[in-house]
Amino acid sequence: MSITPQGCATTNCCTAKTKTITIYNDHSIPANSGISTGVYTEVDGYRYVNITVEFEQKTPTEEPVALGVIFAHSQDGKWGSRRYFTFDQNFSGMADPQMITVTGKASWHGHPHDKSSYIARLPVMGPFLQVFPFNHHNEARKLSVVLYLTE
Repeated sequence: MSITPQGCATTNCCTAKTKTITIYNDHSIPANSGISTGVYTEVDGYRYVNITVEFEQKTPTEEPVALGVIFAHSQDGKWGSRRYFTFDQNFSGMADPQMITVTGKASWHGHPHDKSSYIARLPVMGPFLQVFPFNHHNEARKLSVVLYLTE
């Protein structure tokens, strides 16, 4: 007996629903500054977002590019939040919401690559999201931020 996945005519036709969205590609980010496109990206219909951040880094002692994420209920950011809380864990008392921030530390690839990169995998917590990279280094640098959405 074979089981046909829902919505498929045969057992081998379905692949996972995925999508790649480039937010920044070799974009210049000023020193000690955060940036945003000001645009919320639709991520509805996906279960996870894998956010790849890649930035210039010449030495291991340079400060990184951190990433903040906001999930919202509409494209204009209505009911958006950068903090979350989940009851997946058993808490015995009050708990504070957590920031959705990744530091980017310890992601340097070394020389001669002279770059850093990391991937933040997050459950999709709203139909729209916006990313906020922050360059903690004292010089401008180039960065790329790419979303990979999966079912």
